[in-house]
Amino acid sequence: MPISNMSNVLLHAQKHGYAVPAFNVLNLEFAKVVCETAQELSAPVILAIHPLEYRYGGLRAFSSVVRTLATDCKVPVVIHMDHGDGKQSAMEAMSAGFSSIMFDGSALEYSENVKLTKEIAELAHMIGIDIEGELGMVGGAEGELYVEIDSVPEASMTDPDIAKEFVELTGVDSLAVAIGNSHGLYRGEPKFDLTRLASIRSKVEIPLVLHGGSGATNSVIKECISLGITKINIASELKQAFHQGIAKYISQFPEDFEPRNFLKAAFETMQALITSKIEMFGTAGRA
Repeated sequence: MPISNMSNVLLHAQKHGYAVPAFNVLNLEFAKVVCETAQELSAPVILAIHPLEYRYGGLRAFSSVVRTLATDCKVPVVIHMDHGDGKQSAMEAMSAGFSSIMFDGSALEYSENVKLTKEIAELAHMIGIDIEGELGMVGGAEGELYVEIDSVPEASMTDPDIAKEFVELTGVDSLAVAIGNSHGLYRGEPKFDLTRLASIRSKVEIPLVLHGGSGATNSVIKECISLGITKINIASELKQAFHQGIAKYISQFPEDFEPRNFLKAAFETMQALITSKIEMFGTAGRA
């Protein structure tokens, strides 16, 4: 089916009280297992691609693979650029057929974040592409393996009143919030500020996004969904599952150098993780 619009997918999730997983994919195997598992579970899904990842594989080659898998899938699939860092990466994603773009201006001064987010949103909306913005500083960094649960200072979290203003000024279609979440896997249980999240939800009508979903407990994630989170990013856990599948296979069959065999093992461990997230988020059967 055609590549899906992010707003259509997230607004349905917001209305019906579930969340859509955004799995970061970095090669054929990652994208293939996400699409096939989502189809088996009749679940909408988001293929999230970081600029570092598509530049690693080559934008034209990688985007062609991902678009082919997405359009062959019989459930809604969004192709989303994760953590774009400016107009250049946004234009790259637009030209490559992405249906959604995140501009992450959270490290900028507020006024500059507003200015650039608005400019990119206006460009994207002209050709029917959705924009995700970010306000507040999500802890950790893309590609970090582990983060400490106390690594996010309160001052960097999203202010509910400023979030309302930011959405109105920029015209973004979804908003990534900072409520104590961090990129990477948590050491210990993360301390999400759920009161802050509820306040943001009461002031902001558009779908809310949780980065740093990998490693958070099921109970925390479910409460976030109940308080209005409709998109949850999963990157580190999926990479970990890929690694675990390959490592286990090689330890059992150290002389087998056929890639299809150890990649099949990685596929199976990733599929188990993806299935658990889709079912836990309430996404299964929503396509």
